[in-house]
Amino acid sequence: MQSPRATAYLLSLLLCLAGLSSCSTVKSLVPGMGKDKPAAADSGERLHLSVPPEEAVAILREVAPQNGWQVVSIGDQFDMQGPRGKYFRLETDRFIGGRKSVSGVFFSEPSGTYVIVGKQDTGLPEALAAPLTAAVEARKGVTEGP
Repeated sequence: MQSPRATAYLLSLLLCLAGLSSCSTVKSLVPGMGKDKPAAADSGERLHLSVPPEEAVAILREVAPQNGWQVVSIGDQFDMQGPRGKYFRLETDRFIGGRKSVSGVFFSEPSGTYVIVGKQDTGLPEALAAPLTAAVEARKGVTEGP
């Protein structure tokens, strides 16, 4: 049988945990406070682009060298149902650590394409997410015209 002190301790611990877990789901109602939706995706998120995968690779080839990366290979990405998008591999030279290589895929979707933004060896580097998004929007504005 538990002592009244142990029961009170357990009850207060559960109430504290419930209070802490419920506070984590509260969103800020004040503009500028909390996490607003960024212009580009964070690590692990999908970055949606309104261009087909082929055009996304072409834009990446223009943007990557301006940001210290080189596109070293591209190709078609397939799965069991057929073509899925365009594969890319990027490299950069770092002062510390030497050459770094990452790879990712521009997956086809009805509205254009998406790519996973990553920090490690897979996905589009976070440093390229914003420049790529800006270049896609700039190209989209040029092709639509007045």
